[in-house]
Amino acid sequence: MSWQPPSAPPPGGYTPPPGGYGPPPGGYGPPPGYPAYPVAPYGSPGPGSGLVYASFGRRLGGYLIDILILGVISVVAFLIVFGSTLSPWFNQVSANAQAGLAAPPLPPLPTGEVVAFGIVAFVFTVLYFGVLVGAWGGTLGQRAVGVRVVRQEDTSTLLPLGRAVLRAIIWWGPALLYWSLVLRDLAGLVVLLALLWVIWDPRNQGLHDKLGQALVVRPGLPPLVAAYGNPVYPYAYPPSPAPAPGPPQYPPPYPPQYPPAPPTGP
Repeated sequence: MSWQPPSAPPPGGYTPPPGGYGPPPGGYGPPPGYPAYPVAPYGSPGPGSGLVYASFGRRLGGYLIDILILGVISVVAFLIVFGSTLSPWFNQVSANAQAGLAAPPLPPLPTGEVVAFGIVAFVFTVLYFGVLVGAWGGTLGQRAVGVRVVRQEDTSTLLPLGRAVLRAIIWWGPALLYWSLVLRDLAGLVVLLALLWVIWDPRNQGLHDKLGQALVVRPGLPPLVAAYGNPVYPYAYPPSPAPAPGPPQYPPPYPPQYPPAPPTGP
């Protein structure tokens, strides 16, 4: 029986579809029903490229550092402003202690010195929480914990000076009310509420942040490298893969020659 070439291929043969089997239009996006890239932790929209919202714990750490710094400065300013009034009282306390007597009561503070101390506290808090934030992006405590204050509408720029000073009202406002014990306590409650608002706000904004149209952000985590060098994005879908340089031919032409060549040999 002699060799016979196979029958002719079906009409059209193995003609690849026009353009090949390339990636779908727009790349490989997330599955239906899932948020689009990028997303921030816990599914809330991110503040900007490479940024995440500063958590309440991190912001609290910055505030504690600021309070420590301000506490030292306040003690020094208090002694300077009320030094003339308190100097005789300190001398009397020392003399009574040596004589074994009880300490004398604190003398009433002059109204003029109380007003002067309030003005000093007001000016310093405006400079520290307002001007420093507008010019540098954060207080010493905020910079120490790695966060900065930016515009709500553009996270790549810092707050304007006016908005930074307005945002700092929770600090310099109580300083203006230092002369009144009742108003000072009420202002303290407002400050506490403004700070605690960060806990349940979706963008971790306090009431003072909303007033100044500001966001407190920090740099996000860089992509982690898996065991085989593939980037792992902890907070978002990876970007869509780049399309191939040319449309792949799929399936490849098979067999390479049609009809096949007759066998050679004995």
